[in-house]
Amino acid sequence: MLNLDAEKQRLEPWWFTVQAAIGDLSAVEVRFVPIGRVALRNARRAAAAAIGSALPDDDDAPLPNELIEQAGDILSESLLMAGIDDWRGVGDSDGNPVMVSPERLAIFLADPIRFERLDEAYVRPFVMKELEKNGSSPLPNGISAGATQEVDIANRSARRIVRAGAKRTGKKAAKKAAPIAKTNSKPTPVSPSGT
Repeated sequence: MLNLDAEKQRLEPWWFTVQAAIGDLSAVEVRFVPIGRVALRNARRAAAAAIGSALPDDDDAPLPNELIEQAGDILSESLLMAGIDDWRGVGDSDGNPVMVSPERLAIFLADPIRFERLDEAYVRPFVMKELEKNGSSPLPNGISAGATQEVDIANRSARRIVRAGAKRTGKKAAKKAAPIAKTNSKPTPVSPSGT
């Protein structure tokens, strides 16, 4: 049964501590609003627009890792820009608190360590949940409940690796037909129709 009370609770904004208080420095916290349809759609469009021209012409070609990483970073940044609506412990050079704005948020997210921490707390759990909800297999990195040890799988274009000491031939082996059931009898002649 779908629990609407739990669904309602997931729609509430929540606070996340980015950096704990250290001495006289106050803690840095951000308030996340849940990722919604519009924010997700906009993030997907931003990622697609950024890498669209760099996609390989061959639809069967694997995507380069650089493109996958770039798309992931753009998606995460877009979701974080839309998802952080308030913060505490962020101020100007005089120590006065400042409000969240797109310009300030861009500066805030420019720090790679802070970006990774926010991405791990906000974007990744959403993506994992969506993957599992949409019927994808559990992720192999140990985060999802059914995770298994990661297995290396070659893609279709993987070529055979010649191991050290293996004999190499210059000709490709002829392909053999698939085995079929053998019969010892000769084919029977077909009788004329109607007899």
